[in-house]
Amino acid sequence: MKVKFTTFVILFTIFCNEVFAQDYCSSPQKYYEVILNEVAKKNPTVIDNLPECLKQDRNLVFRVLLLDKTQFQNVSENLHQDKIFIKRIIKADPDILKYVAPEVRADSYFMEEAIYINRDALKYSSWALLDNKLFMKKMIDLDSDNYRYASDRIKSFEEFARPALEDNGLLLEFAPPNVKSNNEFVKIAINSDQDAIKFANPKIASRQEIIDLATDKDPLISSADLEEYLHKNYVEKHEKKNLGEIVVNKAKFFKNAQIIDRNFITKWKKSYNVENAQTLDIDEQWRLNSINQRNYQSSWIDDFKNYPSLIQRIEKFFAKRHIVPETISDLRTIYLWKIKDKPLTLAFNLYGISSTNDEILLKNFANVTSLTAIAQLQDKKWRLSIIDVIFNREIMIDPLFEGGHKKYVLWDFYQANEKDKNYKLIFKIEDEICDYFQIYKSQPNGKYKMKYQSKKIQCVNQDFTN
Repeated sequence: MKVKFTTFVILFTIFCNEVFAQDYCSSPQKYYEVILNEVAKKNPTVIDNLPECLKQDRNLVFRVLLLDKTQFQNVSENLHQDKIFIKRIIKADPDILKYVAPEVRADSYFMEEAIYINRDALKYSSWALLDNKLFMKKMIDLDSDNYRYASDRIKSFEEFARPALEDNGLLLEFAPPNVKSNNEFVKIAINSDQDAIKFANPKIASRQEIIDLATDKDPLISSADLEEYLHKNYVEKHEKKNLGEIVVNKAKFFKNAQIIDRNFITKWKKSYNVENAQTLDIDEQWRLNSINQRNYQSSWIDDFKNYPSLIQRIEKFFAKRHIVPETISDLRTIYLWKIKDKPLTLAFNLYGISSTNDEILLKNFANVTSLTAIAQLQDKKWRLSIIDVIFNREIMIDPLFEGGHKKYVLWDFYQANEKDKNYKLIFKIEDEICDYFQIYKSQPNGKYKMKYQSKKIQCVNQDFTN
């Protein structure tokens, strides 16, 4: 550590010496390692003390931001205005938007592109945009969740509140007082999600018609009973000692519901970075194979051929979010289950992974597009309940994840009793340290919402089970 610190001090001395400035700016790569080491140690003045030619070196700054996004505040003003560079880096880490120049976050075209990368991008948008009626109308039409970020003035308008609450009743939490105390809006919200009653004005919430509407006619069993049920049916001890619990019995009770369910094989390639072989510092690298090197080659469109109107609905969903046709057609069906016939309800995951085109991200990242959703046919139109979505993002691939990154896998249905036709959906969430279950159930308007999350299971380190 002392050697590297001394080297860094020497470098700063060189940086300040005009004799060496030309060499430094013409061969910046020679200084990358020491600078990045200091960034990794959370040295807050690293970038601030660099010459301008390094502060605007895109390759260096990109690597710096992957280690510490707060350093963006100290980079060259040129990069603060470079929207192409900013879009490139937020594909790897969307929260860097927090440190982007205010005028960029006030650009409606840029912020629209940003929400196609990160669903929560508008939380970093300028107030002027969040209070812009035309812009927010488009954003809320694209994704009702954007209602939460709108100004209270915008949220108060019926043309914004009604469609947002129809799609997601829990958005009532972010509504202004006049919406929370509006009887009609509260009923719309509860019809979408019965838990919305807790965000209504107390006077409205105490009305009997509201209480009746929010009363769950098909409640889940207690948390303790659910945990016992999940463990009894889907969790067992690994056959080898000290390897903890594993999740088993996929589709134990509803095998017939599976139209398509593929054991999507995760193929990893191991390689070694031998640049420092002379010092025996050999870096082992793991990479996830792209879709064209994996086990399923048929397009999802072929799998959905019996549902042509759903194909159009999904294509439109992606196209509105600027996903190019080639990416859409390259997606693969990982699973497609039929939940019920009346109304026709399907659950599915479409997935695509390919090598990133970004030279810096090539080592640890892959380009991923994924849609996990429940589709219900109502009045000849398909309504989507989005469980999880990734829009053409650069995702860090980590072998700690079973499939390289976080995924939602439909595991089975839960039926309260033999007469229960309102099946609840059990998803296994493949996370980094531990996996867990989530249970989704339909609401009065037919959309599905997550109503229970289990305790952690199948952990890499069993100390994380609580």
